[in-house]
Amino acid sequence: MADPPADPAVIGDLVARSAERAPDAVALMSRDGSDTRTFAELDERSTRLARGLLAAGLEPGDRIATWMEDCLSYPEVYLGAAKAGLVVAPINARFVAAEADYLLEDSGARALAWTPGVAARIGELTEGRLPPITVGVDGAAGAGVALEQLIAGSPAALPAGPRPDDIAILGYTSGTTGRPKGAMLSHRAVVAVGRQNAVSYRLSAHTVWGLTGSMSFVAVVPAHVLCGIGIGARLVMMGRYDVEALLATIARERITFTYVPSPLLGEFAAAIAADPDRAATLHGVMHSASRADPGELRALQRAVGDRLIEGWGMTENCGGLATVTTPDDYAPPLREEVFETVGRAAAGVAIKLLGEDGEELPRDGEAVGELAIRSPAQASGYWNREEATAATFVDGWFRTGDLGSVDREGYVRIADRRTDLIVSGGMNVYPSEVEQCIRELPGVREVGVVGLPHERWGQAVVAAVVRDGDSPDEAEIVEHCRTRMASFKKPAKVVFLPELPYTSTLKLARAKLREQLAGKEAPKRAE
Repeated sequence: MADPPADPAVIGDLVARSAERAPDAVALMSRDGSDTRTFAELDERSTRLARGLLAAGLEPGDRIATWMEDCLSYPEVYLGAAKAGLVVAPINARFVAAEADYLLEDSGARALAWTPGVAARIGELTEGRLPPITVGVDGAAGAGVALEQLIAGSPAALPAGPRPDDIAILGYTSGTTGRPKGAMLSHRAVVAVGRQNAVSYRLSAHTVWGLTGSMSFVAVVPAHVLCGIGIGARLVMMGRYDVEALLATIARERITFTYVPSPLLGEFAAAIAADPDRAATLHGVMHSASRADPGELRALQRAVGDRLIEGWGMTENCGGLATVTTPDDYAPPLREEVFETVGRAAAGVAIKLLGEDGEELPRDGEAVGELAIRSPAQASGYWNREEATAATFVDGWFRTGDLGSVDREGYVRIADRRTDLIVSGGMNVYPSEVEQCIRELPGVREVGVVGLPHERWGQAVVAAVVRDGDSPDEAEIVEHCRTRMASFKKPAKVVFLPELPYTSTLKLARAKLREQLAGKEAPKRAE
């Protein structure tokens, strides 16, 4: 096998370099330690898989969809596909057949790999949608060939392989503004995001990573798993977990870095505050992906100090962070406003603020516009979407669709998605601002704010609230908002629900919430 390049240029080089440095070190392990892969095993098995996939009839550039639950074979499929010059199109493990149908059709996948947990949904795919080559992973039934057969029956000799600018991953966006689009992530971009995130996450080659995100989420493999493999980290795959299971694993495996999603922030912070020794080995605790309540972030910072890492990222940056906080942001004297920001531009990233006319707005912390980024980890565009690519990737900049502001020191505040902005009577209302206000009330567990059509005002502000009991009631919520915000921002109607809809990546599904609330009595905005 040829020596890997000193400076990785394609995804396969990441595991090859780590295997050369420490072949017997554990690269991947299940939470209970019953299943492991060393870097040497991971490198050899993925090379054999690459040869097996090509021998099965796939050609460089073909798409292989992965409809898989978390398992140690998941990174092997990514690495094997990358070494073969194939393009991975991940399908979220929680998707139903209709959602998988769309991704299979849009990507033009010629192969599909699946695990036992999704096998029942395979039969629900539209007739003719199943690709010609099917791979069963971890004993999944019904596929044409088993993953282990492809590995065992193939030589450990690298194929010709891809070029750095070849597409490696089609990362489908969440589709909150319409049908999902496949962001084309090149080998060069994925290698770059690993470098960016290693700096943003403050990682070393001795990192022990508590991997809490599902690998079927688009961002997790390029931004987390491949980043960890590239620096020689040990990745402990949590699978299904709760806070107690995570903390027990942190202690047992001496985990140094982990990610905590928004729904678990409060519980995680409370557990660490009650027993700080449970977080003693952690060097970094990251939160990103969805907006967090500033109060919950502050509570987590009190528990973990300057080990907190907050950031803002996106699929179109290979799932990596475009902004990030640093330890200095949490050093005394602490500025409370830092918890309202997502930090400053990450290493190698440039950020600017654009007005509706496309002109750059001032960095004064007041002007609100669309945030645009330029990054070496940037997507090459959208798969088969020329118009969307031309409108979104402009002169080397990616227009994120997120509204926000940038202050003189470079700190970024996120307001909302442009498509979520509510325009009521000609006035802009940011849903997140109203949500944050309502969260202040005791008894509010969850809240989602959307705009619904209004005959006179264009849109009216409607809040959906999940309560712990019978209070607060609608009048209390509206009055609370009235005293803390301009009158036009207060909800015209409050609807109490048992739960709110979320996307597969645990973001509030505003489009579904709008649909859910559309049948309710028309809101009447008070003067």
